[in-house]
Amino acid sequence: MEDETNIGQRIYDLRVERDVQQGELAEAVHLHQSVLNRIEKGTRPARDREVRDIALYFGVSADELLGMPPRQTDDLRLTPIERHLLEKFRFLDRRGQSMVRHTIENEYDFLLDEQATEREQQKRDA
Repeated sequence: MEDETNIGQRIYDLRVERDVQQGELAEAVHLHQSVLNRIEKGTRPARDREVRDIALYFGVSADELLGMPPRQTDDLRLTPIERHLLEKFRFLDRRGQSMVRHTIENEYDFLLDEQATEREQQKRDA
């Protein structure tokens, strides 16, 4: 039961750190609040889907929730503004995150179209 206690404590700590009520998290990950309460207390193990959903909600890895040491990744280096925006994104509810993703995808597609148009214009001018 040691692992479940540790994961439960990590979930609790994340909730408190990010000022998320237990009922709010339970609803977001489709659990009854009493089930989440037992997971946090370590009297019920968290299922794989629950670990995944809670990790996604908080924007952390399942490994982090499970207490695994962080992996060293050199492929993604965030600037301070990117880290700042990512932290804000993680606090948004699913609707807010969906809106942000939609906006980014639209802007990205617009930029690609604009670049393609510029290249076509440069070919015609050459």
